[in-house]
Amino acid sequence: MVFSIVAGAGIFGYAGWTLYRYVRKTRQGKCAACSLQSSCQTSCSSPVSQ
Repeated sequence: MVFSIVAGAGIFGYAGWTLYRYVRKTRQGKCAACSLQSSCQTSCSSPVSQ
């Protein structure tokens, strides 16, 4: 009984953490969330606000 509660909490906790990271990265935008951001050669510059 206790093991099933701990296992369920671990599974739901990990799923929640994964969803949180996904939402946080999608809000940053395509190039800001990319792990190759510093060495990427594409033209993903942020738009300039006037």
